[in-house]
Amino acid sequence: MRGTDTLVVLDESPSITNRKAERESISDQLEFRHLRYLIAVAEEENISRAAKRLFVAQPSLSIQLKSMEEALSIELLVRVPKGVKLTPAAEVLIAGARQILTLRDEVIAAARASHYGTIAPLRIGFSPFIDRTLLQMVCNAQLALFPNCEITPKSGDAVELLSLLERGMIDAALLTLPANGIGLNIDQLSHDRLVVCMRSNDPAASQEEIAPSALEKRLKIFREPKQHPEGHRKLMEMLDVVGVHPEVASTTATPHDIQWMVRSGFGHALIREGSELEDGLVTRPVAGVSWTVDCALISKKSPSQKTIPVLVRAGSQFYQGCVPVERAFVNI
Repeated sequence: MRGTDTLVVLDESPSITNRKAERESISDQLEFRHLRYLIAVAEEENISRAAKRLFVAQPSLSIQLKSMEEALSIELLVRVPKGVKLTPAAEVLIAGARQILTLRDEVIAAARASHYGTIAPLRIGFSPFIDRTLLQMVCNAQLALFPNCEITPKSGDAVELLSLLERGMIDAALLTLPANGIGLNIDQLSHDRLVVCMRSNDPAASQEEIAPSALEKRLKIFREPKQHPEGHRKLMEMLDVVGVHPEVASTTATPHDIQWMVRSGFGHALIREGSELEDGLVTRPVAGVSWTVDCALISKKSPSQKTIPVLVRAGSQFYQGCVPVERAFVNI
């Protein structure tokens, strides 16, 4: 068959084109108010109560819900003795509807802040133990979304940065997990394996992976526990499961200091896979475990910086879906 004939075969048939047009038409018929109506009915489990809450007449609300069902060609509600219950299809629609309405509010708030020139500098804290590409990604995301926004980064440990965040002294912080606090949003951005850091001339470096039992005598904790008490506690619990009980020795404050301790022969250390290594050091995975270090962008649930929710969505899309930065901004 000639090449031109092949192209003809691959052309979309009129029926496919019609179905696409029909789907687009159905989507265009759904408005924000329809989503609000359905959510109210779901929460009230009664059309009359939902109508009162929405300040619309009950017959009008019933008509709107029926028109949604007809437009989508699906059943949304099933009548029960005391009201209505959702169909599985409606549950799916409502889950997306809540996200859509939240995104709408966030984008409008950010747009208004931009229009009125009220976008304050982004004050972002970061732990020295996070992947620096995360910080760069967040800064690039902020500037791509709001080119004229000033960014003020601040380095610190988890305890210090969470305190600053809760007191409103910074807008967000990039920290390793776990991290707890009252009224905080925690949006995970990365998930990296923990590996053993050792000198390249260490006998264990000849092995492809290190048995947990081999860590008992050589592994040391060089990071100051007070910098991240919850993280230290989680680490010690994780090591205890495999029978490893390292001592806390010669506490340090930065990844650079930890690598210096290893290079100087004070012991092995657990570090994030992918960390930039100093000369004379190598890393090896630990056999039979799935130890990780997770990093997150942490912010208040009601941030004063109106760009934070939009920024979080862009960052999450980029890391969770491996979406290029510029596309993540377009897709939010």
